[in-house]
Amino acid sequence: MSQYDPNIIIQKIKDKSPFEVKDNDRSRPRVLRIITSKLYYSLDYENEPRATREKVTGLLLYHGQFGKEEIDEIFQSSAKETTAYSREFLKQHPEIARAEALKSKEFPDEEEEGAGEKIREIKYIFPHYA
Repeated sequence: MSQYDPNIIIQKIKDKSPFEVKDNDRSRPRVLRIITSKLYYSLDYENEPRATREKVTGLLLYHGQFGKEEIDEIFQSSAKETTAYSREFLKQHPEIARAEALKSKEFPDEEEEGAGEKIREIKYIFPHYA
């Protein structure tokens, strides 16, 4: 089995056993990106992108092979701004939730009141690894 199988990743984190990293500059960030992607997509990332990032970061810090800066860099390089809001974001911004509800009920006049720059949520888009 591959070290990138989600069950193996979780077991390695629990056991704090190291992930194999080749001895070159590109291997470590690549291994971290794959592990982060696998963990991120195994959780409720669509509804809770920020909480999922925090969970993945916590797991990786608990494991201890990668530092916070490395993990943050992986997330930052995968960050995308969007107006396709998650439930987590709408709970934190009830005014946007109301505006989205009005829009969905086809009250186009209501949307014009707050016209301007729309608030954007940060989501994370990682490659999907087999």
